[in-house]
Amino acid sequence: MIAELKGVIVHKDKDSCVLDVHGIGFQVAITARTAVQMGRIGENAHLYTVLLVREDEWRLIGFSERAERKVFSDLLAVNGVGVKAALGLLGHFKLADLESIVSQGEWKSLQEAPGVGAKLAQRLQIELASRWQVQAPVPRPVSEDKSSQDPVVEGLITLGYSAEEAWAAVRLVPEDEKDEVRLRLALKKLDRTQGGVRGG
Repeated sequence: MIAELKGVIVHKDKDSCVLDVHGIGFQVAITARTAVQMGRIGENAHLYTVLLVREDEWRLIGFSERAERKVFSDLLAVNGVGVKAALGLLGHFKLADLESIVSQGEWKSLQEAPGVGAKLAQRLQIELASRWQVQAPVPRPVSEDKSSQDPVVEGLITLGYSAEEAWAAVRLVPEDEKDEVRLRLALKKLDRTQGGVRGG
């Protein structure tokens, strides 16, 4: 695994750069924020990297801070978030702002980043709050229909699951846990089955 690169910047634009490391040029995808922080062409740069291996390509992603690399990995772990969306979020928000949004449950603000719609923003809110162990309100559906009377069911419906799927998953989790914990557990049940509860 390539965890860090130190070299001379020979090319740079808003979303990629090439670092010359002892005569070998490494092309690295970067965020707009990293592009500003890393310096100018001809200067030395130090990037913390993630190597993504796909069937048809190997791709290096670079960050100016270790913390940013960690958050990138957390974002990729969220179901539905790809490299483009993760880089878009990190390019749009400072880390402190992103953490503040999640901790305060202000998921709608996440839609300001490119490629992030309402459902993905809500999923990010739920899964990042769990991963970062912050107490945050469960996202509620935009609709005013309160028929379910269960915030966890409502949260699942907001994420695109049917009422039947949501209730089936919620029945499998402990009732005495906090709403955010029950929602996370229900999501795991739905993700794990992939054709069980979800497929009906």
